[in-house]
Amino acid sequence: MKKLTLVVIALTAMVFASCGNKTNANASGQDSDSIAKSFDQQQIEASVKMHLDSIAAEISTKKFTPLYQAINNGEIKLSADEKKVKPTYLLEPSATNDLQTIIQKYAAFSILNTDKAVAALYEMDTTDYETAIAKLLADINDPALEKIQGKGTFQQIEKEIYEAEEKSGRIHFFWTATCAATIEQLYVASMNAEKFLEGYDDEDVANITFRIVLILDAIDRLSVYDAEIQGLADAIQPLKKINATTVDELKKELVEIKDELAEARTNILK
Repeated sequence: MKKLTLVVIALTAMVFASCGNKTNANASGQDSDSIAKSFDQQQIEASVKMHLDSIAAEISTKKFTPLYQAINNGEIKLSADEKKVKPTYLLEPSATNDLQTIIQKYAAFSILNTDKAVAALYEMDTTDYETAIAKLLADINDPALEKIQGKGTFQQIEKEIYEAEEKSGRIHFFWTATCAATIEQLYVASMNAEKFLEGYDDEDVANITFRIVLILDAIDRLSVYDAEIQGLADAIQPLKKINATTVDELKKELVEIKDELAEARTNILK
């Protein structure tokens, strides 16, 4: 059995105290601050919170460059001919206009952040993306999200965001955004794996799979406390089919679940 599989089995076998049967938090009619406080400070048991902190610490130790950052850093390039074939699979910014809940808006922010970078790569007009992202940031009102465009490695940026979300009682939103970003990056990669994965090696792919295991674990534990996150957990089931430890394996898996990833993105925003 591959080393990664052993690590995954060991990780997912970790046992913490039962979460218990608590009343689900209902986001309707509450502002984001009251939702965050209720969710994090009053509901999550200490053992679960410790486990989530441990996952966040572990995830930041693995080298990982998200798609949007690889594009912004110039690591992915297109020829003039490739730029002529514009992608039709990106989420339309207008699709986020009628989102009602904070969790939906965090997810949409992550998705549009990736899609804006892809649109820019193809020299498409990104004005609508910038407008939609700005509106989402205003609605969410979370200063931690501004760190996503900060300098440094993604591991450093992600660690700073988690720490900021922890202080403000919003760690469930951190995992929501991370989950949505993962779905979108894999979906985009599935559309042109040869291009979007050309800078990745087998170690990168192993780290991606490891991240997915951690994300699934976090969302599963958080879903006990909120019906919306339970819906998110149901939507991201296709991630469980990613077990690749090599670039070739990941390319094959993305082809097999491409349609499921598209459906997952749709369901995340419902």
